Amino acid sequence: MNKKNLKQTFPTTIVPGTREMKMPGPVTMSRSTPTGSENNSDSLRVRMYRVGFGDFFLMTIPSDSGPQHILIDCGVTGGRTGKGDLGTIKDAVADMATETQKKLALIIVTHRHMDHIIGFSRCAEQFKDFEVAEIWMSIWETEYDSKISELQADLNSIALSAQNYIALAADDMPQKQDMSAMLQNATGLVLGMKGGGGGTNAASLALLKNGFGVKPKYYCKGQQVEMPKVLAGAGLSAEILGPPPTDATQFMKLMDLRKGVGQYLQAAESSRSSKIFRPFLEAWQTEASSYPESAFREWKPRGSVKPSTRGVNRALEKAVQAAQPAALMSAVKRLDDFLNNQSLVVLFTYKGKKLLFAGDAQGGNWEYWMYDDAQPTTTPSGKIGKDAAAVLSDLVFYKVGHHGSTNATPIAAVENMNSGFVAMCSTQEDCFGSVDNNSEVPRRPLLNALSAKCALVRSDQIDVKARGKVVPRSQDTDSAFHIPKAGQFKVGSCYVDYLL
Repeated sequence: MNKKNLKQTFPTTIVPGTREMKMPGPVTMSRSTPTGSENNSDSLRVRMYRVGFGDFFLMTIPSDSGPQHILIDCGVTGGRTGKGDLGTIKDAVADMATETQKKLALIIVTHRHMDHIIGFSRCAEQFKDFEVAEIWMSIWETEYDSKISELQADLNSIALSAQNYIALAADDMPQKQDMSAMLQNATGLVLGMKGGGGGTNAASLALLKNGFGVKPKYYCKGQQVEMPKVLAGAGLSAEILGPPPTDATQFMKLMDLRKGVGQYLQAAESSRSSKIFRPFLEAWQTEASSYPESAFREWKPRGSVKPSTRGVNRALEKAVQAAQPAALMSAVKRLDDFLNNQSLVVLFTYKGKKLLFAGDAQGGNWEYWMYDDAQPTTTPSGKIGKDAAAVLSDLVFYKVGHHGSTNATPIAAVENMNSGFVAMCSTQEDCFGSVDNNSEVPRRPLLNALSAKCALVRSDQIDVKARGKVVPRSQDTDSAFHIPKAGQFKVGSCYVDYLL
C-alpha cells in the first residue's frame, strides 16, 4: 500500500520529545461496559474489530424483524514491518458469526487490497455457512465489462511479476520491504509462505463473487443503489460518492497501464530463477551493437583518445542498475494508488444521521466527488462543491480513510467537517511509513486535526484476546477515549462499538 506523504500540513499538538497525542476530554473505558445506558436494542451500532492493519467493520441497524447486519470489509496485512497482522482475524470473524447468527443483510467490499478482503479466504470455512442477502462492490470489479476485467488481470499480473522480481533481489535493495508490503497487499500472496492461514486476494474475490449464491452489484459515483428491502424498511438509505466511473480514469491517477507502468514491469517473461530484470518484451530487446557508437559517447571514460566502447558497457550497466529500484518503486506506488482509488465510498443516512465510510480512497477519488472540476488537479483552487459541503458539514460518523494515512483524508475535507462527530480509525502503528520522513501511518498531525473536531477512536487503543492470549494496545496509544457528543462507546473482547 502506498503510504506516501503528500506534504499535507495539519495542525498538531504533539508534545515535543514525546510520542503522545493530546486528546481533550478522555474517558477511560472498562471492557464490556458502555459509557451510557445498557439498553441498546434500538441503537444503530458500528463495530470496529481489531485485527491489526486492516478494515473489518460491522454495522447493525435495528428493525421490526430484529437487528440487520452490514459487513464492511474483512481484511488485514502485515505491512512493511510484519507487525500489522495480529493473528486475531479468525477470532473476530467467529465473534461476528455469533453476533449475526451468520446472517448478513449486506456485504460491502470497498476494494481488492488484502487488508480489506483477505478475511474472506482465510476464514472461508466460517463464511461458507453464511446467509447473505446482497453484496456491493466497486464498479472497477464488475465482471460485465471485458475492458475492466482485462485491466484488473493486468494489474494482478504486473503485481505478481514485480513481486517475483523483488523476492529475488538482494536484501540491500533500496525500499525492498516497502515494495514487498505494497505488492503483497495487492495480490494477497506472501512468497515463500508455508503452512496454514493466508490465502490470496483472488480466492477472496472468487468467494465474494460466486460463493454466497448472490451476484454482487457494482457501483460508482452517480449511480443509485438498490437498498435491500429489510434495510430500507428499517429507515436506512445510502449514496455512493466514489469511486469515479470507468470513463474518468484520469481521476484514478493512471492514464495508460501499459505505457505508464506495464512496460517497465513486463517482468513475467523473466525466469523466477534469474535475478536479471527485463523490463521490456523480448521483441523490443536488442544489443548495444545495434546503435551507433556516438549514442554512447557520454558514457565513455574521460581521457579516451580514440573511439572505443571500452568502459561504456560497465558504466551504462551500473547506471541502469542504480535507477531500477527507484523506477520500480514509482511504478509500484502508482499501481497501489490505482487500487486504492477504486474504493467504494458510501454515505449512509439513518433517521437523518449521516455516516461516511471512505474505504482507502485517495486524492483522485475524493477530488471527483468533493470538487466540481472537470479535470483532475493536485491543487484544486476552488471551493468544494455544494453537495460535498453538505455531506461533510453534517456527519455523525466517519470511518477514517486509508487507516489514517495523510494521502486519504484531504485537508479540505477535515476543514469542512462539522464538530462533534465520531471517527473510527482501524490501524496499527509501525507498519508503514516513518516518522523520520513524515510518512508514518497513522499520521499523527492528521489524527490530531480530527481529534480537535470529533471523538476519535483507534482500533489499536484496546487490548484484544485471541487464541487464549492478550494482544496489548499499541505503545503510541492509551486506554482513554474521547467522550462522544452523542451516543456511547463499548469495548468487547476484540472490538470497539459505537452505539448511536
